[in-house]
Amino acid sequence: MEIALWVVQVILGIKLITVTWTHGPGRARPNMQAAIDKLGRAARPLLHGVAALAFIGTLGLILPGLIGASAWITVITAALLALMLLFSLFFHFRSREKPKVFVSLVLFVFAVFIATGHWALMRW
Repeated sequence: MEIALWVVQVILGIKLITVTWTHGPGRARPNMQAAIDKLGRAARPLLHGVAALAFIGTLGLILPGLIGASAWITVITAALLALMLLFSLFFHFRSREKPKVFVSLVLFVFAVFIATGHWALMRW
């Protein structure tokens, strides 16, 4: 179980690093620019906030296991990332980015798996 959790954590961490780049300092692709236009003026600050949270979330998923910190950090981080990804479903759906809705849904399932898996391991 621990190996499966680590594999999913690394996959989610890699994806969140790409989210950090594309939603933060990276240059918006034309299809992303269209979605930004649909969401309005608040889209840019929201994207930068998502980028920061994704980076912090990546650290919260990976570092506790590497440095031997409390597993609760990973559980809480994964739960908060699941919440963020749940909100991303709404924003991707609202901007009519159907493929991104699917990706957000899969990442949401990964985050829930990590949170519940680590929580279950701590209970045993």
